Amino acid sequence: MARLARYHFILPDHTRVGYSLKLRGDIYRVQFPDPDDDRKHREASTGCRTEADAHIQSAKIVLKAFTPHLAPDPKRVGWEEVVSELSKSTDLRERSLEVYTSAISILRSLVETKGPGDITVEVAKRFRRLYASTGFTRSKKEGAKEYPRAAKTVENGLRRLSGLWSHLKDMGYAKENPWEDIPRPQVPKKTPVIPSDDDVANFFKWLDAKFPGWELPKLFVEVKALSGCRLNDLCQVRSDQLDAKAMTLTIRPEHDKTHRERVIPLPADLSARLEVTKGKTYLWERYNLDAKTYRKGTKSKDEFSPEYFYNAIKSLFRDFGKTGGKLRSHGLRKRAITLTTLATQSVDATAQAIGIDPQTARKYYLDASKAFSGSELLKQMADVLRLKKPEQPTPEKGE
Repeated sequence: MARLARYHFILPDHTRVGYSLKLRGDIYRVQFPDPDDDRKHREASTGCRTEADAHIQSAKIVLKAFTPHLAPDPKRVGWEEVVSELSKSTDLRERSLEVYTSAISILRSLVETKGPGDITVEVAKRFRRLYASTGFTRSKKEGAKEYPRAAKTVENGLRRLSGLWSHLKDMGYAKENPWEDIPRPQVPKKTPVIPSDDDVANFFKWLDAKFPGWELPKLFVEVKALSGCRLNDLCQVRSDQLDAKAMTLTIRPEHDKTHRERVIPLPADLSARLEVTKGKTYLWERYNLDAKTYRKGTKSKDEFSPEYFYNAIKSLFRDFGKTGGKLRSHGLRKRAITLTTLATQSVDATAQAIGIDPQTARKYYLDASKAFSGSELLKQMADVLRLKKPEQPTPEKGE
C-alpha cells in the first residue's frame, strides 16, 4: 500500500501516513494503511466531489483512524489521567502505586502543576528547594508541631520522583526525566548492621508476652527470616503457593519486586504449621479473625487484603520498637542476605538465591563485618601469605 500512495499526511506524533484517492462514480474515496494491521489497507468515502475537498476530508479520516494508536501528548496529560493509568498498569505493584501516588501529591502541594509536561528541570529544582526547606507535621490538627525534613527524606523523595518519571516515559507521558539532573543531598553512608540473635529472641518473647498463644505472627516472622523476602512480597502469598508435600513456598513473579519466581524450601515442621493455618485464598488471611481476639480495639476488617495485612505487620514491629526492641521487619532481610553470604562467601550467589541486585545487596543489606570475617579469612590464608624462606642447599654426602 505504501508504494502506491500518492499523497502523505503527517500525524501529530510526526509519523508519515501515505494515502491515495480513488474516484468511484462522482465521489472520491480514500485508501490508507490499516492502523490495526499494516499488511492491509482501509478504504472510506470522503463524501466529496472535488479533489481539493477530498484531501481535506481524507486528512480527517486518517487522523481519526490513527488517533487511538498515537502516543499521548505529554503537554496535555493531566495528573488525574496519570494516576488513573498508573492504577491500570500490570507491571506496577500495589505498594509502588501507593508510593508514586504519594509522590505526585507532595509534588502538587509544593509547585503549581497540571501534569507531567509542566515539570522542567527548573521546576524540579524549585521543588527540591521547597521540599528541603518546608517542614511537615505528624498531625492534621491546627497548630500541630512542625518538623524539618531530614536529608534522607529529601533524597528518598527525589529518588521516587525519578522512578515515577522513568515509568511515565515508558507510558508515553513524559519525554525526558528532569529529576536525573537534580542534585541530591549528601546523606552519610550508614553501614548495614544485622539484628543479633538476642534481638530476634527478644521479639518472640515480646510476642508471647503480649499475645499469648497467637501463632500466626510468629509463623510469618519465621518465614520472613528464613526466606529473606520483602515484607510486601510475602504478604501477597496465596494458599496454593504453599506445597506442604514438597515443603516449599513459591513467590510468583507478579508478587516479586524484581519479577522473578522464587521457590523457598521449608523445614518440615514449619511447612506443617503453615498447612494448618493457611486460609482458603491467602496464606495469611486468618489474621482478620485472629485480630478480633488478640488485637481488640484496633481497626479490623472482615475481608482480607495483602495491603491490610502489610500495615498490620508493620504496626507489630512498630509497637515492639516502642518498648526499646531493636528488631525491624527489614532487619530480617538484611540478616538473611548477610548470613547467606557468610555461608556462600559470594554476594553474587546470595543475590541469585534471594532475588536482589548484587550492588543493592552490598550497599543496603550486607553486614560485611559479619559476612566476611577478616580474622578467619587471614587464618585460612596464612600459609599462602607467609613469606617463603629461601631453600637451603641440600648437603652432599660426605660433607
